Amino acid sequence: MKLPLPVPASYDFERSTFRFRMFGDDLASRWQAGGLHRVLGSGLPVRIEADGLTAYGAYTDRDRDEVAHLLGAGFDIDGFARAFPALAARAPGFRPPLLADPFEAMVTSVTAQQISLRVAAVMRAALVERLGQRIVHDGFEWWRFPRQQEVRGADLAGLKLSAMKMRSIAALADADLDVAHLDNEAVIAYVTRLPGIGRWTADWLLARCLGRRDVVAAGDLAVRKAVAAWFSDDPIWSEQRVREAMAPFGEHTNLAVHYMLTPVGG
Repeated sequence: MKLPLPVPASYDFERSTFRFRMFGDDLASRWQAGGLHRVLGSGLPVRIEADGLTAYGAYTDRDRDEVAHLLGAGFDIDGFARAFPALAARAPGFRPPLLADPFEAMVTSVTAQQISLRVAAVMRAALVERLGQRIVHDGFEWWRFPRQQEVRGADLAGLKLSAMKMRSIAALADADLDVAHLDNEAVIAYVTRLPGIGRWTADWLLARCLGRRDVVAAGDLAVRKAVAAWFSDDPIWSEQRVREAMAPFGEHTNLAVHYMLTPVGG
């Protein structure tokens, strides 16, 4: 029996999960036969489809909360639509997906630094296969993303990671990443002390893991292009201009950026 998705009925599953289909085979967030496959923080494997969730084990309230976070249930879509109806109408029912684990979120960002997202997915898949846990249910195969302790001190050679990326991932494996209680500026200051972790990575941690509503990864090339395209005919804007343009969105900034990034019809 499928469990209901812990999101409002207006949720558009296909549109909201486009990222898992567009940028390569992410083994820890694996898209197969119309469903997203994950292993939750509790260790519970799940398959998430438009019409519900299949849990391969006992499904607790904590698991439900993580799935709700993953599906972006915490975003105020109704308030956003009232405040910015033209932008909200661009992708009805869209909710940005979020990761629950700061370690996975930051390693994901590190693998994507200065390269294409498809190449990053190949690197990340190699890391996940080597150090994660393989899961097989109902003919589907996916992996649990390796935990910090499984990466700490591990051999990262041969995964097509640069020396700097390996150094950053090793530092993340050693770091205390319990940062959810910190405000935005404190999170940025804390994580950017780690080797190879800059403002770009910190901003995406805030936006796509902690779900902070008032942030924009203004240094991201895709964001700079998407914001420029929404407001003008310019091909790209500077980081500072993006921050200035997004400031009026206030608590809806994160949502607004993701709506600008979402393919129309996706």
